[in-house]
Amino acid sequence: MRRLYLKYQIRLNIFKNVIIFLFTFILIKFFFIQVIGRSSYKKLISDKTVTYKHNKGYRGNIYDRNNNLLAYSTKKCIFWVDTYSTNDSDISKIINLFSNEFESQKSKYKILLNKKSKYLVIERDLIAYYHKNLINKAKQISSLRIEYYNHRLYPYNELAAQVIGFTDYENQGKYGIEGYFNNILSGSESMVEYNKTASGKTLLDQNNTSLPTNGSDIFLTIDVKIQEILQNQLKQALIINQAKSANGIIMNPYNGEIIAMASLPDFNLNSYKNLPSDSAHYHYINRVISSAYEPGSTFKIICFISAVDKNINSSLEKYFCEKGLYTGKYIKPFKDHDGGYDSLTFNEIFSNSSNIGTIKIFQDLSKDFFYDKIKKFGFGIKSNISLKDEHKGEIQPFNYYKNNLRDLASISIGQSILVTNLQMALAYCSIANGGYLLKPKIIKKINHNYYTEEFNTPKVLYKNMKKSTSKTILMLLQKTVEEGTAKKSYIKELEIGGKTGTAEIWNLESKNYSKKEFFASFASVFPIDNPKYVMIISIEAPDYNKRWAAESAVPCAKNIIQDIMFYDTQIINKQDKNNEEA
Repeated sequence: MRRLYLKYQIRLNIFKNVIIFLFTFILIKFFFIQVIGRSSYKKLISDKTVTYKHNKGYRGNIYDRNNNLLAYSTKKCIFWVDTYSTNDSDISKIINLFSNEFESQKSKYKILLNKKSKYLVIERDLIAYYHKNLINKAKQISSLRIEYYNHRLYPYNELAAQVIGFTDYENQGKYGIEGYFNNILSGSESMVEYNKTASGKTLLDQNNTSLPTNGSDIFLTIDVKIQEILQNQLKQALIINQAKSANGIIMNPYNGEIIAMASLPDFNLNSYKNLPSDSAHYHYINRVISSAYEPGSTFKIICFISAVDKNINSSLEKYFCEKGLYTGKYIKPFKDHDGGYDSLTFNEIFSNSSNIGTIKIFQDLSKDFFYDKIKKFGFGIKSNISLKDEHKGEIQPFNYYKNNLRDLASISIGQSILVTNLQMALAYCSIANGGYLLKPKIIKKINHNYYTEEFNTPKVLYKNMKKSTSKTILMLLQKTVEEGTAKKSYIKELEIGGKTGTAEIWNLESKNYSKKEFFASFASVFPIDNPKYVMIISIEAPDYNKRWAAESAVPCAKNIIQDIMFYDTQIINKQDKNNEEA
């Protein structure tokens, strides 16, 4: 045995040394890979087996108060090619595919594909869900590319367009709720890790990555049914009266919730890009909150409320209304319509909407008290509603009126002051709810990812009249509908109150009031005995023969109220019950 070992000793030593050397080499190599070159090798492996993509959560949905979906996100796609690298065979396939899919002439796509471009769009803005078959066929054409992106859809098209707003191509909110709450609606962004398979496909690594969160869902105070009623009737009024624009708002007077808000002309949210660029803003603007105007007689309530609060409302005293023309100490005269009046009581001045009678009542008031009352109704101040581009209106500081008394007198009849219809609606809500100016609400609740934020509690900004005063003014509003300037709004089945307003429009070019264009407005409260709705309607520049609110805004408002009666039958049943109890 020893002889055999000695014979192969040299070979065995060589083999042993080779094994030791290889083992040492492998250990050194492992040490180099695992310790010294760890980072570079890890990166090399990661590059071959892991990929990262920039992901963003879905944009939150928008709903009305009854959970009707007003805006949601969907996956859309773009089909494009690089014509420099696309062969004739693929071009022929692409032409056949799209002409068959969209039933178009082949020449349309042939002309398009003759263009030389690194990024030639064939079709865009296609909803992926509706074009699954096209997408599957497109994947079989090697040079045809598909890009996906999240985009908004608006099921009701133009309904509440200026309230909802829209998103641009980058899914960023513009105008309305989409713009104001863009950060809340937008989903979060993050880099998401995916594992690569041997075939090159990517699979989400759920153990090592945090997915982006979706945006919050917003529920509006809007009732889509009442919104449809308001918007459809305003559209009809715009046509019938050949007007430039029309807008309206309907509110709950007890909690400040906006039930409907519309501005005409409107536009389709799904095709906002089709509007001419020079007229887009004319359609996008929400006139209820962004357009300030001289309201005319609908503003007279402030003067009458001030007088009633000071007990200057005797049913026996009569005011001489100068038979239609009154100068007094104001240098320039005030005028009444329809030839004017002789003498009227406090109540008659209101129901007949006498300008001169209102001026005479104003003269019995303390000027600083009247000015303070205007401010306590929120005029000249933004309400801070949760929408962009709110106009604060316009009223001068009180010191200005010390030397310009006629301007303050003009305000008592709704001239020389600029207001928005949101401000007017809030003022009439104060009358309806017993004398409280509320902060307006357009948001009912917001569903965040882990909690819900509700906005149920009304926010009172000012106590602006006595409760007894509000009851007196409601009675005057009702009398105006039954006997005064708003008789055309009378509805037998429902007691309502209202005030008309017809105001000249200031011409910026001539720096004078237009003799041809007017704002026709109507403010209404219904049911009058237990108010549930306050509504303001304004029609800009109706046909001259329909310039009076009684001929344009009042019929429109009556149609809206009658439509609401069919939808909300409780307002009739509740009134019938109250009448029976009485």
